[in-house]
Amino acid sequence: MYTMKALTYIMAIMIMVVASCKEDSFTFGDLTPPAQPEADLTVIGKDDANPDGDGSGKIELLIKSEGAINYKVDFGDGSTPLNSSNNRFAYSYKHTGVADYTITIAAFGRGGISSMTTMPISLLRNFQPKAELVTMLTADDSKVWVIDSLAAGHLGVGPADEDSPSWWSAPPKDKAGMGIYDDEYIFTVDGKFTHITHNSLFGKKENLRDFDASLVGEDDFTLTGSKAADYNDEFMYDGSDTEEFIVFKNLGHLGNYVGSHRFQILERSETSMLLKTIGKDTNAWFVKIKAKE
Repeated sequence: MYTMKALTYIMAIMIMVVASCKEDSFTFGDLTPPAQPEADLTVIGKDDANPDGDGSGKIELLIKSEGAINYKVDFGDGSTPLNSSNNRFAYSYKHTGVADYTITIAAFGRGGISSMTTMPISLLRNFQPKAELVTMLTADDSKVWVIDSLAAGHLGVGPADEDSPSWWSAPPKDKAGMGIYDDEYIFTVDGKFTHITHNSLFGKKENLRDFDASLVGEDDFTLTGSKAADYNDEFMYDGSDTEEFIVFKNLGHLGNYVGSHRFQILERSETSMLLKTIGKDTNAWFVKIKAKE
């Protein structure tokens, strides 16, 4: 038999256990969405004489939304949206020339409830390449480049944030017979580009649908015939003090077609270049080209 003292002790323990198992109750309070965001957009350098800005490609946003505690801005250029509790944003676009975008702004309140708005923007971004780059690429007139098929790693792939093909690197002549080694890339000083394909283009079918919409599948493929004929395009330079890019306007590309048209120059000399591009698959693809002898 338990003594009265023991029973009292047991009852106290049971009360403590029950109390500890009681669920906490939380509430977000009023879950009213924040007001639809409004934004004061400033295109840097924009005035009557420069309706698309001063060519820097820079903008500033001041967002207003009553009840908002956090903001998310998608600048419409494919970059990762920015999140902040601060309602002021500054952003630099990376295109060249005049481009149009749609900015999407989301304002978040309690419990993650949001309100959204969109706004169009048109702005100019200029880039002046180094004279030595222009001379190297075009010989100040026109210059023909080909894939350096005898070099190890003339084609390759790796993670997007790396500058070498760590996943796969092509040995010499690895794609012989695939319709890629006879391609010629002609750059002219006035920004014109000609791709001599000899009626064959190599890539994956899902990317080559840009040239022939009837293709199905996702295997390595050589497109031949009229859909793979020689074509003309335009190109621009882009970059910064530490980076250089070649950007094609339409279908222009170098090497294995991975669906992209923006190539970063990682290494260059008068007769050779190593380039990197981010394919539609979000991987980094590499190609080595050389001046045609």
